[in-house]
Amino acid sequence: MSLRPYSEVEWTKEIDSIIGTVPDRLIAERFGIAIRSVAVRRRNLGIASTYRDIAEAPKWSKSIDKQLGTMADTDLAKLLGIKRYFIRQRRVELGIPAFKPAPLPPRSQHISKKLVMTEARKAKLGTVPDTRLAQLWGVTPGTITRHRMSLGIDPFRPGAELEWTTGMLNQLGELPDGAIAREYGVSYICVKVKRISLGILPFGKTAMDPEPDFPIHVRSVIGKIPDKQLSDQFGVSRAHIQIYRALHGIPLAEYQKPLLHAWTKEEEALLGTISDGDVARRFNIPSTQVKHRRQTLGIAPYDRKATVRWTKDKIELLGKEPDQHLARQWGYPQSTVSAKRKSLGIPQCKRNTRQWSKEELRALGTVDDRELAKRFSVSPTFVRNKRNEMGIPAFKSSGPYEWKKSDLKRLGTIPDDELAMELGLSYQFIAQKRVSLGIPVLRRSQLRWTEQIIKKMGVVSDAELAKELGCSTTLVALKRNELHIPAYPGGTKTKPKKTEPKKKTEPKEK
Repeated sequence: MSLRPYSEVEWTKEIDSIIGTVPDRLIAERFGIAIRSVAVRRRNLGIASTYRDIAEAPKWSKSIDKQLGTMADTDLAKLLGIKRYFIRQRRVELGIPAFKPAPLPPRSQHISKKLVMTEARKAKLGTVPDTRLAQLWGVTPGTITRHRMSLGIDPFRPGAELEWTTGMLNQLGELPDGAIAREYGVSYICVKVKRISLGILPFGKTAMDPEPDFPIHVRSVIGKIPDKQLSDQFGVSRAHIQIYRALHGIPLAEYQKPLLHAWTKEEEALLGTISDGDVARRFNIPSTQVKHRRQTLGIAPYDRKATVRWTKDKIELLGKEPDQHLARQWGYPQSTVSAKRKSLGIPQCKRNTRQWSKEELRALGTVDDRELAKRFSVSPTFVRNKRNEMGIPAFKSSGPYEWKKSDLKRLGTIPDDELAMELGLSYQFIAQKRVSLGIPVLRRSQLRWTEQIIKKMGVVSDAELAKELGCSTTLVALKRNELHIPAYPGGTKTKPKKTEPKKKTEPKEK
């Protein structure tokens, strides 16, 4: 079984002998064990976190000595998996000076000059950031801002959809979402949502991102109204809504500018009898229009506390279950439930988890987790965690999937997410089958680093090779350092005399 927990692993001498010599991730992939279980076993054996933390000097070789001083000590220490102390000690011992990066070109200082605002330039104001126009026209950003404000033009606010290049898509899952966001100057949530929508696991993780927890009345309208309107109306995180839509494949609702609602006498009769939000959802109009109409007619807002019906059964449950669980079950605000419990002098429930009845436990795994979540007034994640805790397999509406021999041969030959899209299966199902057969994963980075590309490393600059591959310069430099290939000494220039004969002789050799 792939990704086995600690209790299901038979810890043999072979596994224990490897722990601490290689990263936990490699041991987990090799033996199909969860990474967390490997870490627990390592701590029980009293072994350092990874081979990088072993406080022993490495075995120095000529190839390693040649790299001293060619890059920062910290970068070389990460590459070799040792501490920076040993790198610096060895470099000083051999009399090798520390690495000094190439000096940056002198920054051109723009002399403040008067900006002539033509009609064409006025049309540009507000369409791009002020800083970009300042660089284009050779003035300071403050000059652009003052001209724009004097003309009453709003600042540029990026609202267009991000154009994802091949290089950006190839890095999803290969690097942390935050690193990709910083590199391309986009938001972290934008990168995360794009990765989830493509079914790519997070960097260094074996499971997809957790599902945000929303109340039932919020989940029912996700994708039916715009995220911004949903966030403002219910006070939930807009980023969490985007993640939820990406996990469930729910498209974004198209924004339509609301028209002024024509109120009828029957509709006005509802004002104050239910909340403004409920009225807005019933007539599909903004809650601000409902509030304005109610205040215009002098109607007091709806008092939810006054309409709560406290029966004997509900009062008996106060203090026996957490307030938040009872509030979700009854559809009341949590503050109302807490206030009622305190008014009766009932102490708060010490448990933080929900108490499952025997009937609810029997229902686990018999139907889909989402259906049970709606039935029990809890989140699907809460149901799934309880089912996994009891070792109950997930509900499957059909029989076991029958693998074709041709599809089995393709495992590991193309990325898991691409094969999942072709076969109409989930990414996790493909990955689980591949791991159970002992087939190593094929990452997009392996498709990128062909023999021809590797031959160009060190012959041309990292920046030029990155443009050819459609990826970042940092990614090329990391791969080149991993292969112990020295950087091209010519900076950003290339050597056409050396590269052109190689391209001509390769077809003749083949």
